[in-house]
Amino acid sequence: MYPLSLTNRILYGITVLISLVVLMDFALPGTRYSEDVVSVSRNKEKYYNAGGNSHNTYQVVTPTRQFSVSKDVATTLEGNQINYALSLLFKEVNAYKLATSTKSHLYSFRVVSGLVLPLLVLLALGISYGFKKDLNILVFVLQVLTAGNLVMLLL
Repeated sequence: MYPLSLTNRILYGITVLISLVVLMDFALPGTRYSEDVVSVSRNKEKYYNAGGNSHNTYQVVTPTRQFSVSKDVATTLEGNQINYALSLLFKEVNAYKLATSTKSHLYSFRVVSGLVLPLLVLLALGISYGFKKDLNILVFVLQVLTAGNLVMLLL
């Protein structure tokens, strides 16, 4: 497998660069906003498996933005103010909290998208390149996930 071809080095480099940009976008504090909550919507997501066949998702609507929140926050939000931090580059909500609370919440999908996936990519590429391990399939799958994550963040 090693030494890597020029094409693979370029693809590894692009993947590392994208992962670092996404990770930094998640880690940096971003812009903080405080807005009134216009409404909270509950949506029942249905599916058919052994896990109960459905779950509820909650969306907060403010005058300028709409984003997902946890059930605990959603039940106490209507008519209150919400503080949230918007990431610098991709304009995603990184954290939110009630204006009267000191406890901040993270949206779990954003944690996976902005923290877990980039760290896994960097770890896999580091092990593959640094220790000369043959992880071609894993690296390819993580590269596809990284590309999909970037597209999702840009849209």
